[in-house]
Formats: sequence, structure tokens, C-alpha cells
Amino acid sequence: MAGKFNFAEARKKAIRIADQELEQGLEQMAEQGGGAQQPEQGGAYTVRPTAEPPVPPVKDEKPAEPTKGVQTYIPMSQYRRLNDIKLTRRENIADLAAQAINLWLDVQDGKLVVTKPE
Repeated sequence: MAGKFNFAEARKKAIRIADQELEQGLEQMAEQGGGAQQPEQGGAYTVRPTAEPPVPPVKDEKPAEPTKGVQTYIPMSQYRRLNDIKLTRRENIADLAAQAINLWLDVQDGKLVVTKPE
């Protein structure tokens, strides 16, 4: 009789394979002259703290409090940009989304200010 199926291990392997395929695809696109376009620097936003800087998220640690998974729908153009960042930073999209939500909440609470250059 076969052993129990290890879903966590199978998931890690599938993600690793998918990441490798995406990286190879991006490399091929770059070689063919395509690929991800860099955003224009002139329109970049500046984020500055209003008081104490927020504590950056710590990876691979158990959260201090229970967590809740959330799901949202974004345009494919934003998903592609997000995926490019994911591949560059070697983080998963859930971590990037959590960082973005944390930043947004800090702005809403007045802890950070976002300004756009003129």
C-alpha cells in the first residue's frame, strides 16, 4: 500500500516548477526583444513615513496573530506586473499582497504619506 499523499510537498514542488517555467519564459521574451516593460520613473510615487517607520514583514516566522486569506480580482496588466516583481524578488504573490495591504493601511491610518512628483 502506498504512503499518504503529502499535499504540502506536492504544492511546493508544483510552485517551484511553475516559477522555473515562468523565469524561462521571461528570459525567452527578453531575448526576443519583448518582456516586461519598466515603469516610467517620472510618474513614480514617493512614500515617506509621517512618524516612526513601519516594521517590515519578517519572512518564515509564524504570525503573531491568526491570519485570514483574502482574494481579489485585478486586471491582467496588473497581474503581469505583480508576477514580474514576484519573480524578481523570489517571493510569492500572497506575501506581496500582504505587504501592499499593510502599506495601504498605514497610509489610511496617517502613518505614511504618499506623494506624486509634479
